[in-house]
Amino acid sequence: MNVDALLKTTLEGLGYPVERLKYDGKAKTYITYQLVVGRDVHFSDDENGAEEFTYRVDIYSRGDYIALMRSAKRALKEAGFYGITFDPEVFEENTGYYHVPVEIKYMEV
Repeated sequence: MNVDALLKTTLEGLGYPVERLKYDGKAKTYITYQLVVGRDVHFSDDENGAEEFTYRVDIYSRGDYIALMRSAKRALKEAGFYGITFDPEVFEENTGYYHVPVEIKYMEV
């Protein structure tokens, strides 16, 4: 399974709709994600030994999302993601959603 499929499957396991970049549905809670950076790392003899991927995951909710944040962090760690950083939460007045950006990393060897 590639890193994109692993991320989508892991997030879907949380029980909410998950889409890449844009969600058009009507759910009160949903998650989007996007690839931010993919780079070669661990060089030896001019060959890369691995690829590191950085993703941005965005949690949107019209209700309490703290339990979802905790569940997401636990599930992502169990799936092999690391460097999980929750950025400042915001309330989007125009949509009524709380929005929590999350940065995550994954190493593919």
